[in-house]
Amino acid sequence: MNYQRGSLARMQESRRLVIGYTLVSAGILLAASGGTWDVTNHLLNKPETFFAPPHAVLYTGVASALAGMALVVSASRAAGQFDWSAKFLIAGVALLLSAGPVDFVWHSTFGLDGLLSPPHSVLVSGMVTSSIAAIIGLVRASKVLPAALIVVAILPVWISAAGAVHMFSLPFSNTAYFNFNPHPIAGAIVATLGFPLITAAISHTSSELTGRKFGILSATAAIFLFINTFTSIIPNEALVSTIPFYIATVIPFVVADAILARWRSPKSLYMAGAIVGITFFMLYYPLITHTYNKVMDNKTVWGSLTAIIYFELMGPLYPVLLAPAAAMGILGAMIGQGMVRRAILAGLR
Repeated sequence: MNYQRGSLARMQESRRLVIGYTLVSAGILLAASGGTWDVTNHLLNKPETFFAPPHAVLYTGVASALAGMALVVSASRAAGQFDWSAKFLIAGVALLLSAGPVDFVWHSTFGLDGLLSPPHSVLVSGMVTSSIAAIIGLVRASKVLPAALIVVAILPVWISAAGAVHMFSLPFSNTAYFNFNPHPIAGAIVATLGFPLITAAISHTSSELTGRKFGILSATAAIFLFINTFTSIIPNEALVSTIPFYIATVIPFVVADAILARWRSPKSLYMAGAIVGITFFMLYYPLITHTYNKVMDNKTVWGSLTAIIYFELMGPLYPVLLAPAAAMGILGAMIGQGMVRRAILAGLR
């Protein structure tokens, strides 16, 4: 009887952990999406208040992450097992919450801040840390993750990690007091190496978590494209006509998904990694236009000219980027596969 009660208690705490980590993942997904939307509005010089829709989405996400962390802490204490993923989560949410006061002090002292500012660095660090802790916690708490839960857990890692690469590659950090803009060449290098690596690592992690079953990689990429369409393209009326071009980026992911599901050899891993790696120039449109424009023509990228400048850059630039992007995609695929397999061998699933 005591054994049954103990087993039931463990099941209940495991369920609470899954709910808590899911709330964190969903919260970071909202916060990261709201942050991207806010960047787009700033580029379009749209007037806003603190209660603007992007801010509402962002802070709703923060509230969800805080609630999830509280549930994880409560369940971990009840189970008497406060593992490192829960501690990692607390650190991430603490960074997330501290970003608000830091941002207030920064604005009060220096006025407007750029993308690569201390407050934004704290915020993005919190998003990345919290989202990684959440997916690790989910893998630890649940032996078999449902496909929908994998998508919810992997997307915030993807969006927040991509946001970190954007911070160190976009020229949006020159303000009245500080110029944190990366050197144009350095920014282009960060984008060329960072985006393919992250894209392939995330894509292959989602695939490996389901045993390479077809569909999960495609679904994750499709939802990523939908979120970016909603937060970065639709707010700019001049870009709406390019949505079919952008959505077509899902095709290489479907191909990579099919390759991973059909063949299990190392060559299939490398091929799929290279395929998703070289999509980065399309996948991170339209913001990536600003990064490479600084290196090539250094034109003024108004909202109405973004698509024109992007396609002007694509012809001469994209062929040059293919080789390094494919190489980083292969490396990212190996990293993604390795992380999942180490987790399985360590008994985290």
